[in-house]
This record gives sequence, C-alpha cells and structure tokens, in this order.
Amino acid sequence: MTLAAASPFTQAAFHAAGALCGVCLAFLLLLLAIVARRAARRRARAAASAAIRPRLQEALVEFVAGNTDDSRLRNAMAAHAEDVADCILGFQSTVGGSARDRLCRLALDLALVHQWCEECRSRDVEKRRTAVGRLGFACVYEPCRRVAGDLLLEALEDQDPEVRLSACRGLALFGGAKELGLVFTLAVGPNRLTRTVLTENLRPHAIKLVAGALREVLRSGDAERTAAALEILAAWERAIPLENLGEFMDHRDARVRRLAFRLAAFLPVDMEGRLTLVRALHDPDQKIRALAIIAIGRQKMTDSLPELAECLRREGLELARHAAEALAAMPPEGWQTLAELSESENAVTARAAREALARVRVKAGNAI
Repeated sequence: MTLAAASPFTQAAFHAAGALCGVCLAFLLLLLAIVARRAARRRARAAASAAIRPRLQEALVEFVAGNTDDSRLRNAMAAHAEDVADCILGFQSTVGGSARDRLCRLALDLALVHQWCEECRSRDVEKRRTAVGRLGFACVYEPCRRVAGDLLLEALEDQDPEVRLSACRGLALFGGAKELGLVFTLAVGPNRLTRTVLTENLRPHAIKLVAGALREVLRSGDAERTAAALEILAAWERAIPLENLGEFMDHRDARVRRLAFRLAAFLPVDMEGRLTLVRALHDPDQKIRALAIIAIGRQKMTDSLPELAECLRREGLELARHAAEALAAMPPEGWQTLAELSESENAVTARAAREALARVRVKAGNAI
C-alpha cells in the first residue's frame, strides 16, 4: 500500500514519525557537537597547562628560595588559577618550616585560600574533596587557619568519607590538642582504612596523644577501641611511656592481649609486666608464647635465660628459633647457653641454636 492510498490517519502517523526521527537526529548531532567542543576545550586547557606549568614551578622554586617577586604567579592567576594552586600544592611534601609558611602565605595572598573555603561548602563532592585537602595543607599556617575558621572541623561531619579523611589529615598537621583528640577518636573507630592512613599522620604527636586522647581511650573499658589504640601504638613502634601495659597483657579480649604483648617488645615494662611475660611462656595460645619470647629478648631479661632455654628444648622449630634469637640478644650468658644447646640430642633444639650461633659469629666477626 502506497502513502497516497493510505488513510489520512496513517499518513499523519508517517509524517509524525519522520519528524520525530529528524528531531532525534538533530539532537544527537547537537550532543556530538557539544561533546566534541568540550573535548577540544579540555585538550586546549591541557596543552596550555603543560606549557605554563614549568614556568610556574620555576617561579615557585625561586619564591621558596627567598625571591620576593611573585608577579609571574599573580599574572598567571587570571587564566591559570588551577595550575598555580596545583603547583603550590606540589611542594607540600618537599618543604617545611619557613619555606612552607611562605607557600601558605602566597596561597593566602593570591586569594586561593578564600576560594578553597568557598568550595568546601560546594554540593559537588569532588570539589569538596579537593578543597578540604588543599585547605588542610594551608592551615598549618596560622593566618590561614584564621581565614578557614571551623571549616575543617565541620568537614569531619561530611557525608563523604574521603572529605572526612582529608579534614583529619589537615587537622593532624597543625596538631592542636582539641583537633588531635577529634582525629584520634576517628582513627580508633571501626574503619580500618581510616586508621591506617591516620596512624602515620598522628605519629609526630605520639607523646601528646599518650598524655591525652590515647589515655582516655585506654581507660574507657571499650575492648574494640582499646584494641584499635594499641594497634596504632604498635604501628608507631616508639618507646613511649604507657601506663599499665601489664594490665592489657592480662586482658580478657584476645586481640587486646596479643597487641599488648607485641608492644612489650619495645615499650618499657614494669616488674609486674616482666612476670607476666615469663608466665606467658606457658600460655596455651602459641602466638602469645611467640610474642612473649620476642619481648623477653628485646627487653634483655637475663634473669629469664633458664625459661628461654626450656622453650628452646620443648617448642617447635618456629618458636625455638624465636627463643634462640632471644638468647643471642643477651651475651655472654645467652651465647653460652646456645653453645650448650647446639649439642642437644633434640634435632629442633640443636638446629635453632646452631642457626642463631652462626648469625652471632658473623656479626661478631667469628670472635666466639
């Protein structure tokens, strides 16, 4: 049936379909044109950025070195503000002290800090993430903190976890007591990734935290938060004063106990704690026994040499090797004990003792 022979209704339907197809085609062409134009703009911006960034970095190196002329950077702000910001932030891991203060002051003078403050309130989560991270870098400089006010503290309540994490890292940089307490509270929360990242950011403030926020957590009686706090301490591996470590070695929670024994390898242990370590050599938990052996060796508890020798005789190869290493760390009595045990009829004992003695001889230049 031809179009001429079709009913008026059918002809109208064909015309409408043709018109709709034409509109759809035009719309698709328009979308393609918009996408192509945006892609061309991105390429142009990328090319312009690649061309100017070496000059910006050169100007920043001179500025950090003491040159007071920032005209090249100011002139670039009109068309390349984002490039200037990125170049300034590119120095954050390589400078400190007065050089960092100069960079932060420059960001403030160029109105970048004010811009980041505005973007911290953006509905665009990507903008907020970038702005909070940049503001955290700048706020190590006190005048920038005055401009930012409580924005970083407010960002701790953001719905986006990356924004919260960036805020924590920024707050940890300038290390106020209140801010460190809030950051530590988040670090001992249930999110392991947050804890892992913040552990390194909090490391420079270990002494402050032990006297404040960390002590409060350890006294809270919350096993989960206590374990998280001890996990952070274990990751720091610093000989810092910690009250009642022996109490945690007798804790009802297995994870807390293991972390406390791990800490005993490099934290000061009182007499009660030393007795707990010796008792733990007979603990049913093999992991606890291993940690106790390592801690006794690190603490150089020479009065526990007979107990270590007994471990070397009765334990399997893995723990026997730990016991042998502990004895090797306490010359000359420990070395003499190893020499005697290297002749043992117990193959595991003799092997672990000989291996430890061989390492000792290499370190001592075959003097024994």
